[in-house]
Amino acid sequence: MALREQYRVLVVEDDPDIRRILQLFLTERDFTVTTADRASTALDLMGQAPVDLILSDVRMPGMSGIELLHHIKEHDPDVQLVLMTAYSSVKDAVEAIQAGATDYIEKPIDFRRLERILEVVFERRRLARENKILQQQLQGRVEFQGMVARSQEMLEIFSFIERLARYPTTALITGESGTGKELVARALHELSPLKDKPFILCNCTTLAPTLLESELFGHVRGAFTGADRDRKGLFEAAHGGSIFLDEIGELPMQVQAKLLRVIENREIKKVGSPEPVRVDIRIIAATNRDLATMVDRGEFREDLYYRLNVGSITLPPLRARTEDIDLLCGHFLQRLARRLGKDEIQEISEPVLAMFRGHAWPGNIRQLLNVMERALIVARGPSIQPQHLPPPFFGTTAASALVPPAAAALAITEPAASSDFDLSIEAAERDQIRKALEAAGGKRMEAARLLGLSRRTLYRKLDKYGIT
Repeated sequence: MALREQYRVLVVEDDPDIRRILQLFLTERDFTVTTADRASTALDLMGQAPVDLILSDVRMPGMSGIELLHHIKEHDPDVQLVLMTAYSSVKDAVEAIQAGATDYIEKPIDFRRLERILEVVFERRRLARENKILQQQLQGRVEFQGMVARSQEMLEIFSFIERLARYPTTALITGESGTGKELVARALHELSPLKDKPFILCNCTTLAPTLLESELFGHVRGAFTGADRDRKGLFEAAHGGSIFLDEIGELPMQVQAKLLRVIENREIKKVGSPEPVRVDIRIIAATNRDLATMVDRGEFREDLYYRLNVGSITLPPLRARTEDIDLLCGHFLQRLARRLGKDEIQEISEPVLAMFRGHAWPGNIRQLLNVMERALIVARGPSIQPQHLPPPFFGTTAASALVPPAAAALAITEPAASSDFDLSIEAAERDQIRKALEAAGGKRMEAARLLGLSRRTLYRKLDKYGIT
């Protein structure tokens, strides 16, 4: 199965030898395997992170496999459970299936039969997921916690967010700037049991390194010059709820070490205080950087990376979601027209949509929203036309063919394409950044706004492409 490496299996078995054999069997088949020697331990593990399949003995000290099954179905109905027993009977098998078990296998275990069961379980799961996504696609539009999509990848992400939200585990959201990481973080909080508790946002790029530790952990009076009173940090403010650490790749190594202790011990130490403070929080982190590469370079702690990456969500760039672009444009048009009092604008012209589908979108959805807002402000009449778009959209061959002569006079002149013209995504992104800088008169903050990028992200891209 192509997706097998993504599946998590929990083995619950009181016999250490059988437990070890099952772990080896499943690991060799690329499953992520966790083990427990009793049902109570399994429930503790289940409360920490999502599990796809549980392989459990029936008769164990304390809670039985059947009782465990009832608890699991109440907590997470999506979990599949296969029961194992050395005391097989028709009555036990019927009771297990009626309680919601996926299948039933006798001991000593026939591993060829177990492998067939696993194949059937995950094939059914795959078909059920695809059927759900197909039904959503046939509806033409899916709205989910402020996000809209019809592409299969995004619908799968929506489904995973719903499931991950049930668990208090840490989550790591990755993706380019402007792909909607904060919306995903808010969805994880709003769909969780913590939804009525605080949701605290911290953008790690907006705070100076000298202030970041105090902002996160708080400080006591006299801890440093200007600390004239005790102050709560963001972790303490988020107690009982969730904290969203945006752009976590920017954290200094010293702060990374302290964050690891927060995740492991659920305790913080305020700056200037030796006494720990208990904090019960869910940590959701996000970054547009490649943390695995940063780990290899020694720029990000490996142990912190793995603790954050328990629940991982990677958002695709907008240029990879072309089937969602028309949908997003319609969504933004409706929302912005109402907010800006431009209800007379009812549609986006096909030439504009064609330009949007072929655009590189270095700033992703945030950039699309900015472009749509600017177009609505400029537009007069019932529809948005190419001449209503900002200058970075002019100058390409496709745009020139679509823009009327009057609007073309406003366009930025584009150098003639050479025979060795670079058509890569990076070249398109570099080209858009240069156009935005020219349209902004060289003002980097304004160029960042046009592109839908943060200042720091734009500076990093300028350095990457050698743009001065």
